[in-house]
Amino acid sequence: MEHIPSVSVIVPIYKVEKYIRRCLDSIKAQTFQDYEVIMINDGTPDNSALIAEEYTADPRFKLYHQKNSGIGEVRNRAIGMAKGEYLAFVDSDDSILPNHLKGLYNAAAESNADIVCCGYCCCDEKGEHFRTGKILKRKGVYRAEKLYGNIIRDISIRRYLWSKLFRKKLFTDNDLYFPKMLFEDACIIPKLFYHANIIAVTNDKTYVYTHRASGITGFNDKRCINDYLAANKSVEDYFLNTPEADFYIWHLIYQRLKTASVTYCWLVIQIFKLRDKESFKENLTKINKYLTARTWKDYGLAKKRGSRVRKTL
Repeated sequence: MEHIPSVSVIVPIYKVEKYIRRCLDSIKAQTFQDYEVIMINDGTPDNSALIAEEYTADPRFKLYHQKNSGIGEVRNRAIGMAKGEYLAFVDSDDSILPNHLKGLYNAAAESNADIVCCGYCCCDEKGEHFRTGKILKRKGVYRAEKLYGNIIRDISIRRYLWSKLFRKKLFTDNDLYFPKMLFEDACIIPKLFYHANIIAVTNDKTYVYTHRASGITGFNDKRCINDYLAANKSVEDYFLNTPEADFYIWHLIYQRLKTASVTYCWLVIQIFKLRDKESFKENLTKINKYLTARTWKDYGLAKKRGSRVRKTL
């Protein structure tokens, strides 16, 4: 019989020739061995896929090829292929410390958690460590309801896909898949938290995020503001249409104000970097429209529509 791994590690590949070997070496060096690695070449024009091919000598590493479709489509395809009970996502320009999978999986197994969250550290493009990320929520096991506010507001439990382990059924049983846009993880993770029952938090900082000047956080992509607004709107729409809508209202109002303030700041950065007046005007209109799309009356209607809050609250 074919062995069913406990964890499926999903690695999208696109223009990461400088980083992919470091990434895959870090996965291969894991102290936890019961995993498979699903690598999907998203039509990369460089040598990333050729480097990844070398790792398929290990039968746990599987490489698939497709035309360029975007990271959301890559992850959706990989979820459909995954055999593991749990999913771990590792970006191909990042890496993980040797105990990353072991720490996440042990925490899941001990508490029967649907999601496990860990801490992270950052390195520069040369792989040199320069900052440790903080996770403010204390280590422990939580009923999901206790962390809804944290994830909706994106505070102590951040909406980072890569610092978490997810039970695969959260995606497949609830028909949740990544949209084709930037900030696709910010759009999907709060919805996964809604369907989770138990969430475990560890304070181990075992994921190593590579800070790239050319990444989304560089704010140079004109889609950045539009997709960030769309991701947060999708979260708000989703939660306001749950039976527990009245519980989420203040969290969502906080999210709306934070989203607007963040994007206004990005707009200032973009106008200096892109020097594109038309893009500035267009994005300013979008932010104002987002901020004023709902009134207090709309939230009040949502509160009346919300019939209950989960009994564990």
